[in-house]
Amino acid sequence: MFLQFWGKLIMNNHALKGDWLVNDLKKNNNWLFELDLQDKKEIIEATKNSVSSSKELYDITQSDFPLDNLISKIYRIQNQLDSGFGFVLLRNLPVEQFNDEEVKYMLWGIGQYLGYPEIQDKAGSLLHVVTDTGSSVNKTDNIRGFQTNEELQFHTDGADVFALLCLRNAKSGGLSKLVSSVAIFNEIEKTRPDLSKILQQNFYFDSRAQNPNEDKFQKVPIFVKHDNLVSALHKRRYIETAQRFDEVPRLTTLQIEALNLVDKLCNNEKFCFSLKLNPGDLEIASNATTFHSRETYDDYSDPNKKRCMLRLWLSLFNERPLPEIYKNTREWGPTFARRGWL
Repeated sequence: MFLQFWGKLIMNNHALKGDWLVNDLKKNNNWLFELDLQDKKEIIEATKNSVSSSKELYDITQSDFPLDNLISKIYRIQNQLDSGFGFVLLRNLPVEQFNDEEVKYMLWGIGQYLGYPEIQDKAGSLLHVVTDTGSSVNKTDNIRGFQTNEELQFHTDGADVFALLCLRNAKSGGLSKLVSSVAIFNEIEKTRPDLSKILQQNFYFDSRAQNPNEDKFQKVPIFVKHDNLVSALHKRRYIETAQRFDEVPRLTTLQIEALNLVDKLCNNEKFCFSLKLNPGDLEIASNATTFHSRETYDDYSDPNKKRCMLRLWLSLFNERPLPEIYKNTREWGPTFARRGWL
């Protein structure tokens, strides 16, 4: 409860609210957190404690994963996610000390100090293994990008933030990229207000057979202005695959132009920040204020060497206002329900 209260206490003390350019990140590294030896020792002991607790992964709580030394860093991480740059990189998690199943306890335990894990698929999975299954998004309607080695265009995930922990790198490629969706929106408002209006109107998104209510698609704007904030929900690939449904209107020339402009700005070095995730790196980013992408990659043939990441979707203890129109989406619905906003 103290962590939840503290998160609400500090959230209004920062003016950024996820609006940044690459030059801002070079001048100010408040987004970067490095674990020292004491931090790593504490995480090792907490992981061992949770693994030996005889509890199932999803039953692990803060009390099973005790952190004392790290609390001050967790406070600062909370603040950055909600009111600062909107993302953080936490380096040097001691993943090499554990096998893959045990590292799941490490990520889950850290997540317990930030928020509530939310379901990531129709099956109710709360933690996903992000690795190449050898399939493709184009082959079947229930395969999603994280299950392939394909390039992932700039997009958002579900809940307030995603937390992505690197266990192993690919043989080559797979670079992670981030942009401030707030900065992208502000640029479009300034230079192409006509397309800004288009992007604030409904687009149809393929649900990839993951909606609990069985809906094949959902329609929401990419950008929404609300409560003196800007929030975003974007998956261009799923906008395009939704075109396979007869019920979905064809994309208009202006909609395509608007999507192309978003892509162009996202890949502009002024907005696009690239980083290589190494084993032990934990990337956490706000879905409301950040788009992320991944380069295609070549992997090892040995299954034990293949690129592997673990992912959580978290509804933060900090209750950032969300646009009402997102309440029935696959991405934000669970967060609305948890907060009693439905």
